[in-house]
Amino acid sequence: MIHLPRGNPVRQKVNPARINLPEAMEKLRAGSFTGYLRFDSPQGAGVVLFQTGKLISSTFMDSNESERLIAYDAIAKVFEISIQGHAVLNIYKLSSDLVLSVHSLLHGRYLHKGLLLEQVDVQSQLQQIKDEGLTCCLRVYADERTALIFYDHGYALGFFHEGTMELDPSADISQSVALCDGARLDVLETRSADELVLADLMGSADLGPIWQRARKVLLEERHRREETAIRSQEKLQDKQRQHILSVFKVIAGNHIGKFGVTQVEKAFAVVGPELSEQDLERFYTELQKLARLVAGQTKISVMIEEMRKQFHQ
Repeated sequence: MIHLPRGNPVRQKVNPARINLPEAMEKLRAGSFTGYLRFDSPQGAGVVLFQTGKLISSTFMDSNESERLIAYDAIAKVFEISIQGHAVLNIYKLSSDLVLSVHSLLHGRYLHKGLLLEQVDVQSQLQQIKDEGLTCCLRVYADERTALIFYDHGYALGFFHEGTMELDPSADISQSVALCDGARLDVLETRSADELVLADLMGSADLGPIWQRARKVLLEERHRREETAIRSQEKLQDKQRQHILSVFKVIAGNHIGKFGVTQVEKAFAVVGPELSEQDLERFYTELQKLARLVAGQTKISVMIEEMRKQFHQ
């Protein structure tokens, strides 16, 4: 999971399966959007960052946090989960400076991860950051709430908490999310804003082919799954049909002998793979005609009644 505070909401709880994402991102580009798009799904979470219309970063983390994708690989994964209809999209606006800070966080290196906050000597941690002149981020999170504190060479830059789009200069780890039960702490080493190398992923490549490729792959997978399901259903239906035929042959043999077995096989040709009631009624009618050559109506009626009972068991 990617723990990140919500910024100033632009759109929330959108189903991206109903959107042509490359076209939507092109509109954000044209509108000089600054902020981030967050895609959440059972497979994981993706974050796409824009700064004044430039797509400067994309990250995807799977739900087990065992795989992390960046750049075009992350975009392709975001497209995939969106097309599948399993994702929820939220769009948040941020300031340009805060987007850069979030960029550095998403590409940071863990110094500590998942520490239970109540077991951490926070003051010692802050003193260490100052003494060592660390450029880093403290991330405090509990449930779906997250707060970030950014430091540049040991000095606090500010506090990013839920629902804001600017860094709050009064960074205080003892407040907000930190008070929640079970709050945890990550410490990530980051880069200063002037050290970041920013690319415009939409300026370097057209996202349309990535989108179309993802659609093609998923459509092919869906087609294969449907074909497999059809073959499985056909095998099951054929197995059921052969089972009923065997039961009917045994019943016919008990009532009217070997001749009856042969006539069951002939009459059963009218029964389709789905064993519909209509087909079975035609079978019973045809079997009666054939069976009258060697048996009386009473015996035939008893035989067919037993077949009906066996079929509906």
